[in-house]
Amino acid sequence: AVKFMLKNHTNEHFPFLGISDSYSLSDFRCRTTFYTALTRLLMVDLGEDEDEFENFMLPLTVSFETVLQIFNNNFKQEDVKRMLIGLARDLRGIAFALNTKTSYTMLFDWMYPTYLPVLQRAVEQWYSEPACTTPILKLIAELMQNRSQRLNFDVSSPNGILLFREASKMICTYGNQILSLGSLSKDQIYPMKLKGISICYSALKSALCGNYVSFGVFKLYGDNHFDNVLQAFVKMLLSVSHNDLLQYRKLSQSYYPLLECLTQDHMSFITNLEPPVLLYVLTSISEGLTTLDTVVCSSCCASLDYIVTYLFKHIAKEGKKPLRCREAAQAGQRLLHFMQQNPDVLQQVT
Repeated sequence: AVKFMLKNHTNEHFPFLGISDSYSLSDFRCRTTFYTALTRLLMVDLGEDEDEFENFMLPLTVSFETVLQIFNNNFKQEDVKRMLIGLARDLRGIAFALNTKTSYTMLFDWMYPTYLPVLQRAVEQWYSEPACTTPILKLIAELMQNRSQRLNFDVSSPNGILLFREASKMICTYGNQILSLGSLSKDQIYPMKLKGISICYSALKSALCGNYVSFGVFKLYGDNHFDNVLQAFVKMLLSVSHNDLLQYRKLSQSYYPLLECLTQDHMSFITNLEPPVLLYVLTSISEGLTTLDTVVCSSCCASLDYIVTYLFKHIAKEGKKPLRCREAAQAGQRLLHFMQQNPDVLQQVT
């Protein structure tokens, strides 16, 4: 029975895997749980058998090829949307269950470069429909999770960078499109905008803290994917009020840990922020320190510690560094100058 399920997980045998209107889009959530359980059964004897994995993925391969054909012919758009929503939930269930480097690599090789761009195209086309964008963004966030060190690819593999590049494209596409919606009502703002932003922040945080991407490589070789996703982060952030940032728990619990990662390892990005953006960030820390949420409060404390430590080191070393460190000295000077111009900010957070 198990072998039959592993080879025949199609709508013919499991009707809820189809795109029939008799199932609502919210019913598709069960597909994630189904595929998590099914993939765990597959993992029992999978090992490094790539043929076995390809056979398991065959029904999804057929579905994606159908989606590609429909996209290229520009017809039955509603059908392709429902199909992609289901596929995103299916793949998220599979990705969640693959906790070894070997099995995760099989999945990534199956998805890249053919099928990930399809998901990006879907986000670009249906960005205003959370029923479509949320499952896709959650899939990307799951793929970025370095659970059990499954993303620690071999030293000769570019997969870590390739994965981040694709995630960067997805986040930038969603971020740029979602900001075009304009003002939203109180009832609409979370499902239509803030929920997607929180998922994007969670995905970016997983990438920054996952230790599977050398971010210095992007600047070294003139690749702008890292800079682009950081700019998308800023644009999305500035579209959110401080009240909304703290009012919606999932948003605050994704933003503040992300900010902690940025202040820990990417202070050069923080110091290059425009003064109004830097003021927004520091004010968000100040307000986050007053909350009762331990995740938010601890991340605020850590972020503040990294910023103050950076300032202290800059002041202590001022005038002592050789010319080869001029860039770092200028970055520190910018932050120090900002603090001198806005003394109330530092007093509020300390």
